[in-house]
Amino acid sequence: MTVDPKKYLFINTSANRDGKTAELGTALLEDLPSERIDLIDYRIGFFGQEFADDEYEAVFEKVMASDVVVLGSPVYTDNMSAAARAFLERLECHPRAKELAGRAIAFIIQGYQVGPTLLEAAVNTVKNAAEPQGMTYLGVASDMVELAELREKFDA
Repeated sequence: MTVDPKKYLFINTSANRDGKTAELGTALLEDLPSERIDLIDYRIGFFGQEFADDEYEAVFEKVMASDVVVLGSPVYTDNMSAAARAFLERLECHPRAKELAGRAIAFIIQGYQVGPTLLEAAVNTVKNAAEPQGMTYLGVASDMVELAELREKFDA
């Protein structure tokens, strides 16, 4: 097995640091050079809000330092987490967003009711935030089988 020189960043947008979202993200990036951040540890306002102590820039710099971003979200109220949406909105509208070109993004969404309508909407949200910036969308996983298929895309 060769060592992957890429740097991976797992962004866990769950309120539960040790839940299923974290479990899937950790499994996906096993044996890869990666960093994990839990957005619950950061003060990040929604797009349009301004806080003197907003920490989005610290998260954005971690994205800039990575080659592949893995965004993980649980399903809350029939959608991706508010933290995931806020992250994507801020990413899409960031003044340096075009500097993300050449990076890749993968998406993990998990919950008891990840149906086709929810999944399509969530995936479109990720793509619409990332692809116009020049990021490559690698795919989505919501269980261990799909996770293995997504991991194959990392190794390709």
